[in-house]
Amino acid sequence: MSKILVMTDTVACLPQDVADANHIRIVPAANIICGDQTYIENVTITAAQAYDIIRKDPDHFMTSAVTPGLLLDAFRDASKEYKGIFFVTISSKLSAVAQSGALAAESLREESPDVQIRIFDSRTCAGAEGLVALASARAAAKGFTLDQLMSFAEDVRQKTGGVLMLDTLGYTYRTGRMTKSESLEAAKMNIRPVNRMSDEGTMEFLGIVRKRSDGLKKIIEVIKGGADTDALHFMLSHAAAPDVASSFADQLRQEFNCLSMIISDYSPVMGYSTGPGALFVGFHPELNL
Repeated sequence: MSKILVMTDTVACLPQDVADANHIRIVPAANIICGDQTYIENVTITAAQAYDIIRKDPDHFMTSAVTPGLLLDAFRDASKEYKGIFFVTISSKLSAVAQSGALAAESLREESPDVQIRIFDSRTCAGAEGLVALASARAAAKGFTLDQLMSFAEDVRQKTGGVLMLDTLGYTYRTGRMTKSESLEAAKMNIRPVNRMSDEGTMEFLGIVRKRSDGLKKIIEVIKGGADTDALHFMLSHAAAPDVASSFADQLRQEFNCLSMIISDYSPVMGYSTGPGALFVGFHPELNL
């Protein structure tokens, strides 16, 4: 077993069996609040259950930021077995997880100076973040130090791309970028935005399509334009659209030399504003370990 534990948040969309196989611990990126009920993602509510609520009552599906206290508890628990913790987070431009993690790490250093923690801002999310966490865990298993992991993860991040397609604009008003009436009116027009993660860690708008099939072609074009090789690892995250994801995974296998393919749930912590049907594709080439 590695002397260093790799942790990540639920927005990385790593399936639990993949995380377990690679000794990765997952912590909540946010609390999910529905009415007077508070849930912990993947613990007290599943992605399928969350998306069912989003479909039926989107206005009452809320999230609240994870607290430094919760992460401190997670770090304390991990420190019982590990003296090194490497925490891969969602982009700090999209969430406060990295900031909360840094505060929690500082508190643990005061309590346990012998425990070393590094917070790595992946500057991405979903399947792309998951791939960075997975690569980091494999490097940790080979004996990388925390400083080596920081350098390695940065190299992985620079080689990792992420592309998102929404299936509807009907939930976009939850971001505050549209009024509810504008959002619902746009949804009637079957507008599907395609975005990608920028180097700065923000979501960059690429264009719109009307048909899902055209959007999937656009994703493939973006991947081909952003990758230096056709030999790629993929992580495909879907918002309650398993059949669409499975079919698109087959399409990716036909278009690329697919080194690996992970299909997972797109975290409802982000999916409440993208809506069901969204697809996110993370990808990177083979890495030198």
